[in-house]
Amino acid sequence: MLELVLQARCFGRLSMTAFLALVYLEQPITLSMPDTQFAATYELGQYQSAVEAEVTALNDQNFTSRFWQKDATLWTQDAAAQDSIRSFMGWLRSPEVMLKAVPEIMDFVHEVQQAGFQHVVVMGMGGSTMAPIVFQRSFQQGTTSLPLSILDTTDPGTVAALEATLPLEHTLFIVASKSGTTAEPLAFGDYFYDKVKAIKGEKAGENFVAITDPGSKFVTQATAEGYRHIFLNFAEVGGRFSALTYFGLVPAALYGIDIAALIQGGVDMMGNCGANGPVAGNPGLLLGTALGVLAKQGRDKLTLITPDSLSSVGLWLEQLLAESTGKEGKGILPVAGEPLGTPEEYGTDRVFVYLGYEREADQANQQKLHALVAAGHPVITIRLKEPLDLGSEFYRWEIAVAVVGIVLGINPFDQPNVQAAKTATDALMKVVTEQGKLPAPGEPAASQDGVSYYTKVSGADATAVLQAFFAQAQPGDFMTLQAYLHESDKLNEELAQFRKLVQDKLRIATTSGYGPRFLHSTGQYHKGGPNKGLFVQFTADHPQDLPLPGRTYTFGTFENAQAQGDLDALHQYDRRTLHLHLGPNPEQGLQSVLAALPAALGKLG
Repeated sequence: MLELVLQARCFGRLSMTAFLALVYLEQPITLSMPDTQFAATYELGQYQSAVEAEVTALNDQNFTSRFWQKDATLWTQDAAAQDSIRSFMGWLRSPEVMLKAVPEIMDFVHEVQQAGFQHVVVMGMGGSTMAPIVFQRSFQQGTTSLPLSILDTTDPGTVAALEATLPLEHTLFIVASKSGTTAEPLAFGDYFYDKVKAIKGEKAGENFVAITDPGSKFVTQATAEGYRHIFLNFAEVGGRFSALTYFGLVPAALYGIDIAALIQGGVDMMGNCGANGPVAGNPGLLLGTALGVLAKQGRDKLTLITPDSLSSVGLWLEQLLAESTGKEGKGILPVAGEPLGTPEEYGTDRVFVYLGYEREADQANQQKLHALVAAGHPVITIRLKEPLDLGSEFYRWEIAVAVVGIVLGINPFDQPNVQAAKTATDALMKVVTEQGKLPAPGEPAASQDGVSYYTKVSGADATAVLQAFFAQAQPGDFMTLQAYLHESDKLNEELAQFRKLVQDKLRIATTSGYGPRFLHSTGQYHKGGPNKGLFVQFTADHPQDLPLPGRTYTFGTFENAQAQGDLDALHQYDRRTLHLHLGPNPEQGLQSVLAALPAALGKLG
């Protein structure tokens, strides 16, 4: 296999014409960047010439200089939209800015350690928690650091289980909300502030930290309640682009990660992407162009393959890709956590991206990827030397997603359809406040073994309803499982089994997520992307609910309202939905569904 290796420091010696001439050989391209110590290989087959042409066109338009000057005409000619785009491009220089903030963050870490705290909980949604999840699961905890937990669900069982593990008096709670108005983190903060106040009285605020934007209303509340520290982030940085800002770096530092080295990776990638002047081998441009061109040619399901050590990166990429690209009926669907299969299991709507470590052979996945390349599927391989390379990788993907927006002709920095579910939920919560309960969901299409099936299709029993629902699937569609449930190993196994049954029979992409987390990530794609989804929502009873301080409703009611609001929003966009209410025992209820599913799928042609 011939590989073309382009050293970042030598890009200036190789003209773009010569670079593209070599690309035309249709061999894998390896971009080796000595500053960040990892490489990317593109095996694009028949799509390579189209990617080559798009790279040429963008560079002919002086892409790099215009991009770093925040020239919004790269994305749109609409003046109002251009203003919006420029207002959300502050992330471009955030690694440089945050490198200067390292002493401030480390002083805070030392203060927290000296104060005797024993645990840290990050409470937020979407962009404020995705990077901390990756850091907590991808790095080993530092020897002198604090254990880190992340709360990003309103499920009362999850909140109660977390609370039971915490030494409340010695726990530092980080309430992370960019806008300062996001309902979930504010609810989490109020709940645990009330718990700590019962122990420490007026000193409860010593256990709390706020990360939010300047001018948010949350600053007023945090100040009044005596929060230990308020970190003001950057208003011009959207949540999904905030991994290398206070939202990601404060939890990372408390967890013992070398944030200076992490940020330096982002700074290095900035240079490789043209921050200091035009470059001929911009890795963010190449990745974004490849993904955008492939999506336009029908390869719009980005299937992420990782070893277990990097599996959490899928959560971060899901939000970045889906929320940035899923709009105006276009977009790239990120598919994470789906076991890699053989070529005949996939249609022509897939592009495969492998993200792993150089030191991990991961032979099982590599053999399957080689088979996929041989069968004509495009495969992109990215390898890291160590977890700290994630700083550079975060930045590469942020640039790439911005470039995808250019190729697809969309604004990658807004999220117009996320608000739909929020608005529907707010309307339902108003009903709860006035009437004391949520409106009834209506009559189910079928009920069996304690599970209620709500959908527009009909059937005499569970098997018939499932058959009618999945009979709607077409080539190029996808299925997503939306679990408004208390996550457990057993449920994860059952959801994975559900996905495998559907993928094996229908040969469509499958995704899965816990609500309300995904409302702030893939939820944008679900409503704003192409109408190719079959949405299966799971809810359950809450026999052990938790009250919310200062509110007339509970966590369980809040979660159910979010589920119903999401469903209402999907109906507003004419999506195909199946709502399964699993009753008081979701694991048992889902097992009942799984018992009926094989027969239902088996009756399909």
